[in-house]
Amino acid sequence: MSKTKDITKFSVEQLEEFLMSFDTVLCDVDGVLWQLNKLIEGTSETLARLQDRGKQVYLVTNNSTKTLENYCEKVQHTRFNLKLDQVINTIKLIVWYLKKIDFRDEVFAIVSDISRNILKDAGIRLTEQPKVFETDAAATIKQVLDRPSVKAVIVDFDVNCNWSMLALAISCLQRKDVLYITGISDDWLPVHTQTKILGPGPLINIISAQSGRKPILCNKPSQNLKDYILDKCNVTDLQRCLFIGDTVHQDMKFASMCGCIKLFVGTGLDTLEKAQKEEDTCPDYYLPSLSQLFSAYNDP
Repeated sequence: MSKTKDITKFSVEQLEEFLMSFDTVLCDVDGVLWQLNKLIEGTSETLARLQDRGKQVYLVTNNSTKTLENYCEKVQHTRFNLKLDQVINTIKLIVWYLKKIDFRDEVFAIVSDISRNILKDAGIRLTEQPKVFETDAAATIKQVLDRPSVKAVIVDFDVNCNWSMLALAISCLQRKDVLYITGISDDWLPVHTQTKILGPGPLINIISAQSGRKPILCNKPSQNLKDYILDKCNVTDLQRCLFIGDTVHQDMKFASMCGCIKLFVGTGLDTLEKAQKEEDTCPDYYLPSLSQLFSAYNDP
């Protein structure tokens, strides 16, 4: 689809027109601002220049393996002024959702240690993780049977996820009154450009298939994330939001769901050609790297 415009080919006038078309910036993190733990040169400076122009900037990520403070520390040496309320990840979204529905019961959570602490700090009661006794099958089975006190199962990214956790989650979800909530459900996670590792998606698929349950989504793309942005991000018109991302089915699809302006960058796993294959993922604009947004001003 040829309607995607390459911003690196813009004149100064065209770039100014583009910059005037939005008030709020929603920006993905992994594959856009940094790869693994290394900042992509010039990207945070680009967000700082957008802030200087009066744009509201939020980071929107499916990655819950870092604390919100980590994101702020990552860019503290640059001019990008990032505060905690400008970072949105899956666990923050899940906490918001639970409070919105006034959930006060016990939760079984398959999440990282960082996320467990965030849930606890938010006043959410977590059940103990199941234990495995390799020489005592009966004791192990008791650990993974349904726990009536559990009224919600939360599944996000946990590198320590094992058989006992999957088994307990499936046991609890046999009761239809138990909420089933998922954060990141990506099949693959980016490490470097064109390099990926297995994500939590296939494990979530096991829980969904074996429990016969469909999860409440708290990630990109989901209605709950859209509702959160409208509730918490001082956004009144999503059509005047620019969404910057590097993935097709998470970033571009979510941007389409919200009616945002879509900017696809080429520093992540997906390609522009892949993004252009479907109408609802086809970007409005393209940059090889976010650092090149203001390149028109540097041309002789």
